[in-house]
Amino acid sequence: MLLSTNIAATQARPTYAVTAQIAGSGGSWDYATIDEDAGRLYLAQRGVTALDLKTGRLNTGLLAGGVTHGVALLGDGKVAVADSKSESVKIFEGATGKILADISTAQYDPISGSHTLDALVVEPKTGLIVAVNGESGILLLIDQKLLRVVDTITVGGNPEFAAADGNGSVYINVNDGKVNEIVAADIAAKHIVRRIPLADCEDPTGLAYDHEDQLLISVCANGLAKFVRADNGKEVASLSVGKGADAVIFDPRRRLVFIPGGADGTLTVISIRNPRKIAVVQNLVTQKGARLGSVDINTGRVYLPTATLAEPVPPSPYPSVVPGTFKILVVAPN
Repeated sequence: MLLSTNIAATQARPTYAVTAQIAGSGGSWDYATIDEDAGRLYLAQRGVTALDLKTGRLNTGLLAGGVTHGVALLGDGKVAVADSKSESVKIFEGATGKILADISTAQYDPISGSHTLDALVVEPKTGLIVAVNGESGILLLIDQKLLRVVDTITVGGNPEFAAADGNGSVYINVNDGKVNEIVAADIAAKHIVRRIPLADCEDPTGLAYDHEDQLLISVCANGLAKFVRADNGKEVASLSVGKGADAVIFDPRRRLVFIPGGADGTLTVISIRNPRKIAVVQNLVTQKGARLGSVDINTGRVYLPTATLAEPVPPSPYPSVVPGTFKILVVAPN
């Protein structure tokens, strides 16, 4: 039976509030990730910006770059970032920003553009870095030891976020004209194993994977969050959330999902008790423009980059950032 409810879970959950704002000088931004061991947040921002979670110090120049998108943790303090402008994946030291490798992908990208390299995820079983070409619908498989692209998988459409299940599969949100779906790719076998339609979902963007319940969590541009079983593609919940979200932020320790609605300026908090008990427990006012972020599972704090936005500056179709207004909102549990 499909669950579609906004009734709060009966079990007590923490409530969240914006407790701090960390000002910065950066411009437009994209994917964010947190290294809990290092206590550091990495944000794609025309290169990479780093936030020290203990001191609140923001370094907008950790790594120089062009049009950067996906950021992935590789272990041992190493981080990878995808750069569409240079059509390369850069591996660097998280603590210093020192570049350890610059892996070209240009020869595998038949279509160039601002999302030639978009999402970036590590598939743990094979150890391969999966770089998503959001323009041509291709997954680029990068060997960390050989430091080169070793194969590709075609998914089609315009892929967005990607999430790994830890058992060899990577799931990708894909917008293919009138068809919106989650595509499951077996990375070791290098082929597509399943396509999961997302009913009533327009332009799926953010995606997360709940390992405990084997659930895929996808957010749609029309203000819906979809909860889908990874094994059979069955939808178990569909909830209303803020519009304009570009990420699904999942805290596996507290069993909470955060959907940052950048168009509405809200953060929807969703509790997962089990696949049959999924419910919205809070809608928090944040700021328009806060469309993505990351959670520190050690503290439960959610970090949301945002800024005052203005009209696009051609040729970019996206809103521009008013200089001096970039900040990171800190959303903390009580």
